[in-house]
Amino acid sequence: MPAPARPAAQKANSRITSSRAATASLSNVSEAAGGRLDTYVARRQFAITPEPAPQPVPEAVANKRSGPLLFVVQQHAARQRHFDFRLELDGVLKSWAVPKGPALDPDVRRLAVETEDHPFGYASFEGVIPAGHYGAGEVIVWDCGVYAPDEHNAADNASCWHDRSEAEQRVRTALAAGKLSFFLRGEKLKGSFALVRNTTAKNWLLIKHRDRFSASAADAADHSVLSGLTLDELKAGSVAARLDAARLAPNGPPEAMPARLAPMLAELGEAPFTHADWLFEPKLDGYRVLAFVAAGTVRLRSRRGLDLTGMFPGIAAELAAQAVDGMLLDGEIVAFDAGKPSFNALQNRAQLKTAREIATAEQATPAVFFAFDLLHFAGINLRPAPYQDRRRYLAQCLLPSAHVQLVHAAADGLDLYPAALANGFEGIMAKRRDSRYLAGRRSLAWLKLKATQSAEFVIAGHTRGKGAREPLGALLLGYWRDAELIYAGHVGSGFDEATLNRLRQRFDALATPHMPFAEPPPLHRATAWLRPELVAEVRFAEWTPDGYLRAPVFLRLRDDVDAGRVRRAERQPRPAPAEAAHAEVLRQLDDARPGFTLALGPHRIRLTHLDRVYWPADAAHGRPALTKRDLLRYYTQVSPWLLPHVADRPLTVIRMPEGIDGERFFQKHWPQPLPEFVETVTVFSDSRNERHAYLLCNNLATLLWLAQAGGLEFHVWHARTTPSPDAAGHGTDYAGSLAALQGSRLNYPDFLLFDLDPYIYSGREAAGAEPEFNPVAFEKGKEVAFHLRELLQAMALQPWVKTSGKTGLHVFVPIERTLDFTAVRQVCAMVGQHLLRQHPRLITLDWPVAQRSGKIFIDCNMNVRGKTLCAAYSPRGLPGAPVSMQLSWDELATAQPLEFSLHNVAARLAQNGDRWRDALARKQSLERAFAG
Repeated sequence: MPAPARPAAQKANSRITSSRAATASLSNVSEAAGGRLDTYVARRQFAITPEPAPQPVPEAVANKRSGPLLFVVQQHAARQRHFDFRLELDGVLKSWAVPKGPALDPDVRRLAVETEDHPFGYASFEGVIPAGHYGAGEVIVWDCGVYAPDEHNAADNASCWHDRSEAEQRVRTALAAGKLSFFLRGEKLKGSFALVRNTTAKNWLLIKHRDRFSASAADAADHSVLSGLTLDELKAGSVAARLDAARLAPNGPPEAMPARLAPMLAELGEAPFTHADWLFEPKLDGYRVLAFVAAGTVRLRSRRGLDLTGMFPGIAAELAAQAVDGMLLDGEIVAFDAGKPSFNALQNRAQLKTAREIATAEQATPAVFFAFDLLHFAGINLRPAPYQDRRRYLAQCLLPSAHVQLVHAAADGLDLYPAALANGFEGIMAKRRDSRYLAGRRSLAWLKLKATQSAEFVIAGHTRGKGAREPLGALLLGYWRDAELIYAGHVGSGFDEATLNRLRQRFDALATPHMPFAEPPPLHRATAWLRPELVAEVRFAEWTPDGYLRAPVFLRLRDDVDAGRVRRAERQPRPAPAEAAHAEVLRQLDDARPGFTLALGPHRIRLTHLDRVYWPADAAHGRPALTKRDLLRYYTQVSPWLLPHVADRPLTVIRMPEGIDGERFFQKHWPQPLPEFVETVTVFSDSRNERHAYLLCNNLATLLWLAQAGGLEFHVWHARTTPSPDAAGHGTDYAGSLAALQGSRLNYPDFLLFDLDPYIYSGREAAGAEPEFNPVAFEKGKEVAFHLRELLQAMALQPWVKTSGKTGLHVFVPIERTLDFTAVRQVCAMVGQHLLRQHPRLITLDWPVAQRSGKIFIDCNMNVRGKTLCAAYSPRGLPGAPVSMQLSWDELATAQPLEFSLHNVAARLAQNGDRWRDALARKQSLERAFAG
């Protein structure tokens, strides 16, 4: 019998009581953070305003990060439009309201009124504060980056970028004294500034010091450096996707400055394109260079590791003025002739030997270092970070000068491509936003999109010619396949007299009597063999069916390319527009018929019983019934986020073909015939001495086929078959024997798992039943999750969290695949034991259920080969259609698991698409962080 409706007054009192409880809880949070956030908490109602509440652990602990200190400038359309200037200090943001905003003119002093401290998470806040609330109006992140106290001392400034404790101590002392001098590295604000206290305690002046970044020009454009939106666009209804504040500025694992590093290399793309998952840059026609900046010294290293510093003293001198001890840039040195990039001019400069010749060339043939990636900054390894983050860090941290510039980047490749060609560039580079930096490796995450097809080949010999060309007719070209040199063709055109003379001189020292190719090539004239140490860039029409170059033309020698790394470059097809495929599937699902054949590219999936109810209406939560058709829609909409969590992992499906009230069963093995788009992996069973085929859900077609089969829940292994450097020593024989399986990738998990199960009963359970969901238990589970996060971060580990979709939480720690399941289980048990000693009244590791009552059970025994866990974004076969939801730690503070369901998760992801993609990219980046 339903409970009687409560009177309105009783409901109002309940809301007031709940609000007071929340306020009391936040007050405890502020007290734990030293009371610095009391004013911030008192002025806001976090159930209504989108501003972030303080985290439920001390800010100084929750945001204890490596790397430089953060600064942020937010533009705020409150009662009066103004700017909020914030500096990270002791886990919070010290804040000043600057009515007219920062000025770049040293002669202009701007009033800065000190306001309440804000939580660290506020740094990335963009949105609309509702009318009637404190600070009502629109907010954007106008600029952000890193800062360090400088005190007009270059040496002090350089040292404080990587020493947070020293930097914070200096900032505390300076603020107490009423004058803080600091150096900003942001996208809009760079250089030295000062905050000087005025006659009253709260009034300060924000002043720009005179340096090369000071200017009397108008202030920078009023758009967000994160979303690109203006305040007016927010007011008109545009939605900003919010990032984790910790990602705003360089942050990552600490490391010593690398002494050497090989650059990441790109594949050859088919044609220009535009895609939401990619960014684009002009393809520069120069020397690829890694710039190592440390302790005022600079080394410019080519792709082959050659030292080019002496050839470009002007660039080296300007890089030495970057005012930081420890900076590693990836970029390209480009020379100009008549205002256009000229590789010939660059090669001519590279031939110069004497200091006088080089000095003359510095004036006559200017060269510029264009930086396009930041790999290390102030003791922080940035290579595991997604490219879009590294791009933001580069724009912040690079101090541009006449001969050191930032490469332009754009979201529209089709628009950038003709503009790049018109300005004398070769084409464009396409880079996946979520790609990490794979040093020394070639990756499909970076593509070269050039106007003409050209590639690099090893020179392994030359023929004799006729007439004036008698000494050198054509070059014999090849590429490496594993350890074999494969013949690619002859090239006899494209040479001028100077190039022929240069080649003949180089060939004298490389002559050899041994034919270097794996198989004898077709020879038409007398041939001289060469040691395969020189590289030529050659333009050609296409590859013939026999594997030879059609219509090749010599372009130039590439002394900057290592001949030992040359392989055949194949044009890669442009990325498929996934959004269009998803839209087409959703359009077909609007067909009202109860069954039809769904077309997905070349694949066909027969759909039946589409109107069968899988989740009955849930009156308790006010949710309508959901059908199989709704499940198919959901899987289509969330597939960009769900598939990366399940790809390449053996899959167990919980099938409920009649819905959650009908029969349900686990399906691990698939002996029946499968569609051609379904991938499988065969695994040895050590319990039965058998071999079984497991499904791999690696594409949308498989996902929808499983939905048609009543697949409501996806449970995956903690190990994957994906190849990567951290699994290089592990085998790929999963079925041959128990020993083979134990030595394979599937015996080496890629994360530690802490399964947090509340054993706090609601009182409504049947005798002997597991605890039902209740808010008290879930809050205790969150408390344990935050304690666990604090402990893991103290161990320099970065966990992520999701709801189980039922009553518990799953905390994961991505790791390198060097520990087998036995070792991982032992590590988790040790961490659990340590946490138990710290919180014995809250936590249990006891296996007997009777001994868990009233506590949170940390199940470390889930770290076993073959054990599975519900994947992120997988539905659960429970009333209300809950979903196992990945969360940020900020979100966990106020989250309740039943608020994430099939009814709303797809819309949340669509509304905050970049934010959730960023969360997934961060998770994937963490998983791969140790591999490079």
